[in-house]
Amino acid sequence: MRIAVFGASGKSGALVVSRLCDRGHHVVALSRDPGHREQPDSRAETATADLTDSAQLAAVLADIDRVVSLAHARFTADLLAALPAACSGIVLTGSVRIYSQLTDAAADDVRAGEEAFLRWRKSGGLGVMLHSSMIYGTAGDRNVGRILAVIRRWPRPLPLVLPLPGGGRHTVQPVFADDFADAVAVAASAPGTLPATLDVVGPEAISYAAMVRECAAALGRRATIVPAPVWAFGAAAKVLAMVGIRLPFTSEEFARGAEDKAFDPGPMTKALGVVPRTFGQGVRDKIAREAD
Repeated sequence: MRIAVFGASGKSGALVVSRLCDRGHHVVALSRDPGHREQPDSRAETATADLTDSAQLAAVLADIDRVVSLAHARFTADLLAALPAACSGIVLTGSVRIYSQLTDAAADDVRAGEEAFLRWRKSGGLGVMLHSSMIYGTAGDRNVGRILAVIRRWPRPLPLVLPLPGGGRHTVQPVFADDFADAVAVAASAPGTLPATLDVVGPEAISYAAMVRECAAALGRRATIVPAPVWAFGAAAKVLAMVGIRLPFTSEEFARGAEDKAFDPGPMTKALGVVPRTFGQGVRDKIAREAD
């Protein structure tokens, strides 16, 4: 099939493009700004497309069989409106932030995108929206990569002591980038046979403290976690910055992190056949990838 991939220039997008090429598809890797496009898999065709330009979208999708969008869910309505009649299905990506009980404009954008998609699907459209948790594992990921960077910069003679709000007891369920890419590639093969939405997540919820300790262990360090209130986080960050150490999360991110996250990977595994790897294995795989 000819499959268009929006967001192909991102780290996860590059993995998805390669997975689809591996499956024998003709992939059109789309990015908004060719000047900032990362070189995709050499087997893929490249093109420029702006999701806010309806005429450009119509032209680039004219002969496309399937569409995969790794772009933000706020573009959902624009993309659905541009799909040609011959398109046999679409895979969209949202976020598990839709389940948050906090006031969150980004989560509202995803909810609006999901609502637009569900209306379109109810009218006869074929597709699935994949709600991913925190994606990690690529060379440039902002989440686990920042934790590893802190640990690497921490002077070896000094014990590794990191402050986390509430001692890092709240939970998160990150998914390894390759597992996410596998899920997207499988979904793109038969989006019309899948549930309307699926959560693409790691195998189990783990605490922030456990996540940091796993990162440290993968680098041969032992991390001690000390509880810190969110209000004190900014002060701690400033003190550590004076010695060249930046904490891996901002106070705003930790405020969101005070909400426990736990999701069932069972529906994803049943529908897509993807068994996500544990965080401990994933962080070791990330480190090995960076060493190559």
